[in-house]
Amino acid sequence: MSRLNLALMTLAVLTVGCYKDDASGPARGKPMAKVLITDAPFPFDTVESVDVYIVSIAASTDPDTGTSADSMSWVTITAPHRQVNLLALQQGMTELLGEGQLDADRYSAVRVIIDGDSSRIRFTDGTTALVHWGGTGQQAIHAFVEAAVDVPAQGTDIVIDFDVGRSFQYNDLGDGGFNFIPWIRAVNRAATGSIAGIVRQDSSAGAPSPIADATVRGWGSSQGNWQVFTTGVTDAAGHYRLAYLLPGNYIIDVLPPSGSSLGEVLDSNVAVVRGVETTHNVTLSQYGGAMFISGANSMLVNHTNRLAAFVVNAQHQQDSNAVVAWQNLDTAVLGLATYLDSTRVARVTSKIVGTGRIIATSGQLTDTLVIHVAADTSSGPSAHH
Repeated sequence: MSRLNLALMTLAVLTVGCYKDDASGPARGKPMAKVLITDAPFPFDTVESVDVYIVSIAASTDPDTGTSADSMSWVTITAPHRQVNLLALQQGMTELLGEGQLDADRYSAVRVIIDGDSSRIRFTDGTTALVHWGGTGQQAIHAFVEAAVDVPAQGTDIVIDFDVGRSFQYNDLGDGGFNFIPWIRAVNRAATGSIAGIVRQDSSAGAPSPIADATVRGWGSSQGNWQVFTTGVTDAAGHYRLAYLLPGNYIIDVLPPSGSSLGEVLDSNVAVVRGVETTHNVTLSQYGGAMFISGANSMLVNHTNRLAAFVVNAQHQQDSNAVVAWQNLDTAVLGLATYLDSTRVARVTSKIVGTGRIIATSGQLTDTLVIHVAADTSSGPSAHH
């Protein structure tokens, strides 16, 4: 009989193990599932534990099309019925939850059932946090399955990434509590690689020092859109690890700890190779401010859009008095005009089909907005202001 190891991590790892013919076990010919649990680290250093009560984990060969889950056929892999501290499982570590049978097949959906009434978040001072679980009692959470998982007779490994940092939004309701908006993904562990490295602080006097509690985010492309696939946090030695990523190029975004004067660093081309751990070290420097252009990056011909420039100073505060200079690099494609009452606002008009670039500058800070212009095939008004 085959065994399927299921690991729930915050990474939750669904692990499918080796084939085993065991006459004393359940019906022959089905892989068994072991359930382990691990964590994509929670980013808040004021939290001591995130104890989630796992009721059961199931898989389905039916595609998760967003319709009612009741119409799908589910097979329960394991039902541990116990509380797990997700914060104790970081940087790819796992904990065994249980095991059960699963037919050799292709699985397109994974469901985790938790019990919010038996779950809690506890702060480092021992107090229990307010958590809005979105309801009482048990609730089903469906994982984002990046690619259908083939489970052969000899077994494989499936990883369920339960991203704590994204799943528990702190104080977004203004009550000092956590709002539970679950983010879980599922991948075949045998098909994945990882990214790991050390985050250091730049120093002109001596060697750079490691940074603890920096948040590391891995952005991946899904159906043409970029989104955060996984988050991590650096330990006391500045080390981080983003595990169980499918092969491809990722954007790695490193944010300094809360209250730090360091700036964010983003690398848009970090490659993940199957079975390989990619080393990606990052050095953070002092934050000197930032400039952002707000406006649409696509237009139809003969339309007008409003642009606004936002300047953030070295203290991470918006500077509403900053003077902004605008520049149009592609005058054949775009027209640019500024308002008399504020240099931070401008308007751009599309002339012909093509690509144009608008630059906003304030002191040493700058940002570029690339605008793609397409033909207007509608019969409506020719300009929108």
